[in-house]
Amino acid sequence: MADSARARREAIQQLAGLRGKLAAAEDRLSEAQAVMKRAEAAFDAASDHFISAEAALDAAREERARARQARYAARQAYDRASIAADRLARRLRELSERLDGMT
Repeated sequence: MADSARARREAIQQLAGLRGKLAAAEDRLSEAQAVMKRAEAAFDAASDHFISAEAALDAAREERARARQARYAARQAYDRASIAADRLARRLRELSERLDGMT
């Protein structure tokens, strides 16, 4: 009988020890959950920031493409104007030379 009473006391002590360990583990779990929630919130904020940055980058790329097209059109117009100016200058020289020859 003394052995069973002692075994019962030991089981009660083990049960109390396990309850204490369980309470400590539940506290750590609660703390870990709070840390996890803060990490998830930080990730969500970073993800939102990244999405905004991607949208800004896409807009900048579109703006650059439009500017590239405008630059190409301006260069083409400049080249055409330069050719026309050269032709007119040549015609002016030729006409001036003809007029000089008439006098």
